[in-house]
Amino acid sequence: MIKKILFILCMIPLCMQAQKTMLGTFSPAEDFKWFIIYQLKTTHQAYVDNGKIVDGKLNYTFKPAAEKGMYRLVYGMPQESENFDFIYSGEEDISFVFDEKSVEFTVSKENKLNTSYFSSVNTVKRGINEFYQSGEADEKAFLAIFKTLSETQEIFEKEAQGTIVENFIKASRSYTPTAYEAPEVMVDNIKKHYFDHVDFSNPVLQNSDFIADKMSNYVFTALPLKEFTGKELTEEYKKNIAAISEKIKPVAVDYQKSLFNVLWEQMVVLENDEIAIHIADMYLTPLANQLNDSILATKLETHKRLAFGAVAPEFTWVKDNKTHKLSELKGAENYIVVFWSSTCSHCLKELPLLKDFVASQEKDTFKVIAIGLEDERASWANESSFYPDFIHVLALKKWDNEIGNMYDVSSTPTFFVLDKDKRIIGKPYGVKELEEFFTKE
Repeated sequence: MIKKILFILCMIPLCMQAQKTMLGTFSPAEDFKWFIIYQLKTTHQAYVDNGKIVDGKLNYTFKPAAEKGMYRLVYGMPQESENFDFIYSGEEDISFVFDEKSVEFTVSKENKLNTSYFSSVNTVKRGINEFYQSGEADEKAFLAIFKTLSETQEIFEKEAQGTIVENFIKASRSYTPTAYEAPEVMVDNIKKHYFDHVDFSNPVLQNSDFIADKMSNYVFTALPLKEFTGKELTEEYKKNIAAISEKIKPVAVDYQKSLFNVLWEQMVVLENDEIAIHIADMYLTPLANQLNDSILATKLETHKRLAFGAVAPEFTWVKDNKTHKLSELKGAENYIVVFWSSTCSHCLKELPLLKDFVASQEKDTFKVIAIGLEDERASWANESSFYPDFIHVLALKKWDNEIGNMYDVSSTPTFFVLDKDKRIIGKPYGVKELEEFFTKE
């Protein structure tokens, strides 16, 4: 019994020593108060823990059961942008300094190698760009640059052997020519060999943003050296997306869905609705249906219904005992559909601004359809009376109203701008953005 107790006592320090820490310094200190840690998984990010940043200092101890892999540290809002990723190996502590949206790791071989590798390679690649931009065609100078690139790659691969970051470094190996290549040839070969070293089935790569980022970069940059019209560029995007589709066919269907969803969301943010709809129709919706993901399927359908260039969803209202339709409205160059509520303080500030803006324009430039999402009629009737030139539609049941749901309204006010054919051409956040939208035209 005594031996067992002594053994346990001896093991306690070892167990405690096995727990690794992460120390961080944020500047300016007053701007950072809290953090959240997620672990990146194949199809999502899994919540791990959260804590406080005190006087610009983060002090976190990983739990003994913490898995090795890629993690994400969120330090502000919105979470989608206020974050950075790091590698947790389970074998070393991590220290970093964060200043003005950039992070420098001061302790952790894995993370220092990761940032140093991409910084070094990008420096060499800038030299390649400068070589081409200068108009040079000297083969000796050309090959010298790529010799540096190859040597840099070899040094980092050797240094990273046996680490998690080795997976990312090897997968990032660049195309290296053996003789001088004209810019057009080089671009074609880079595109041809872009994924040569990417193992799409590698679980380390899958449990990170690496493959998704690689795909996005390919779609947006693997393009011929020529001037494109809008239609030509759209076709090139479609070709690149088709090529990616072939590359990821061997991986699990749910991972395919996750990758295409990332690309779809990027196109939505960029307001490239034509490509977003193409991704949904050709790839993402079939995958969502295959996996019985009704939430995603509905989201894709909603986006398509409300995409730029789409005819605004039809709705009707009754006035003077007569039924009216959106599609039958005539006489204006543009129509502004605004969802508001008489109990929404922000709406009550925006509607007078909207009234003044419309009044300042030439006659028949705009017609406003104000849809009141309400729980009862009385306050709506009172507030709407201040805007006699608007077409007013009472939409009872507020957030459960059919028209609001059709337009995916989750907050008020929500604006849609339609052209004379009732096609959606704008989605401003408020009257200020509405004015800016028409000013830039």
